[in-house]
Amino acid sequence: MSEQRKGAPGRRGRPRSADVDRAVTAATIELLAEQGYAKLTIEAVAARAGVGRPAVYRRWPTKDDLVVHALVEQVPPLAVPDTGDVLRDLKELSAGFALRLAGSPLGRTVLAVHAEAGRRPDLAEALRHHYLNPRNATIRALIERGLAEGRLNPALAPDTVRDLVFGPLIYHWLVTGHLSTATANTLADAACAAVSRTFPSPDQAGGSTDTPGRP
Repeated sequence: MSEQRKGAPGRRGRPRSADVDRAVTAATIELLAEQGYAKLTIEAVAARAGVGRPAVYRRWPTKDDLVVHALVEQVPPLAVPDTGDVLRDLKELSAGFALRLAGSPLGRTVLAVHAEAGRRPDLAEALRHHYLNPRNATIRALIERGLAEGRLNPALAPDTVRDLVFGPLIYHWLVTGHLSTATANTLADAACAAVSRTFPSPDQAGGSTDTPGRP
């Protein structure tokens, strides 16, 4: 019988089970869709997943931790297209993102969790750090590339470009309850044209807005 090597680390706790993680994540998303954030409990998640409560608490000590983890795992990260044209990349990224969100059962769940974050600072911070910031970094990197290449209006900050491009798509979905591919492409085309370097400012297009009606 061989002796254990001196100084070698011993076994530390139970191995992490990928099956448990998947079951708990799926149960969390299902219950969020059925009951909403406010009624979600770790006990209910454990029961739906068929695991003990300690198995959930060991991995995610709070409901906020669990919910944010579930969104990060279930909502695919943004992947920037590579068409060779930064404006087309921005159009395809924004339209594709909005269409996936609007067409997925997860879409309303994502919005509901964001709405709840407006009332819960701890949830908002976790959501921002783990879910929003990585996605925003992907969008910002593309916009900064467009600015560096001279394709986007240098008078617009990257966050402004993001809001102008992505905002109309999400707003249309919220107001109408649906988003077609044709509408998404039309909105994304118009938004990308508006933030491009060649789009005229209001002053350039029709004079100062301070004195309406004057040439």
